[in-house]
Amino acid sequence: MAMGLSGSDVARQSADLVLLDDHFATIVKAIELGRATFANVRRFLTYHLTDNIAELAPFVVWALSGGQIPLAITVLQVLALDIGTDMLPALALGAEPPSRRTLYRSSSVRRVIDRALLLRAFLLLGLTEAVCAMTAFLVTLTESGWTVGGHPTPTSLAIASGTAFATIAVAQMANAFACRSETLTPLRIPIGSNPLLLIAVGVEVALLMAFLTIPPMTMVMGGTWPMATGWLMAAGGGVAVLVVDAIQKRLRRRAPAVADTAG
Repeated sequence: MAMGLSGSDVARQSADLVLLDDHFATIVKAIELGRATFANVRRFLTYHLTDNIAELAPFVVWALSGGQIPLAITVLQVLALDIGTDMLPALALGAEPPSRRTLYRSSSVRRVIDRALLLRAFLLLGLTEAVCAMTAFLVTLTESGWTVGGHPTPTSLAIASGTAFATIAVAQMANAFACRSETLTPLRIPIGSNPLLLIAVGVEVALLMAFLTIPPMTMVMGGTWPMATGWLMAAGGGVAVLVVDAIQKRLRRRAPAVADTAG
């Protein structure tokens, strides 16, 4: 290790580490920044991978049923979720400030994407979103008089599709807060410590309203404003994600100590 300001050229060239400002405290700051960046990348990936299952499930159900169950969401709605509503919260999670425990807890995670992350994103949170979205879609269709194998009216299908779309979007809002930590529930993290996330979720709400209310968008997307019961089921999807997340984190705390790589 060499000093960047007072060290000689020979020392700097042969050193493994050069302190540009000649302060040993910079090493601590660099380690903290590195760990925080690593954790933020995992947050970003967990959030973005989660809704893939919810977006894929309608197409799987449609294909396995031989078309007897209509598509819950359209391809354009999938793009609206990935590029429209999900982008800003994902970026905000990438700017999550370091936890106070970042420097004081050793990490057992050595890879950005590992088995734990994939199971959490796909099997746990993603499956919860998929079940909630498909349930909301089928309940809405059934209330309109549709039966399996039948042909729903364009209006009832648009309302049911909008309900499924809203359920996934609301669940992702909850997921954004759940992804702030791998061991702590959202209630245990100061909500104002990442103002970018609050702004991003606010924009997500505005985009969701626009996709479901502005006529040109509803015609292109294929989903319209849900009924009151539909919004209740959409809110239930968000609650379900938080509940499942809390249960998983509580079980994890009871297991042998695992480092908190994401705050």
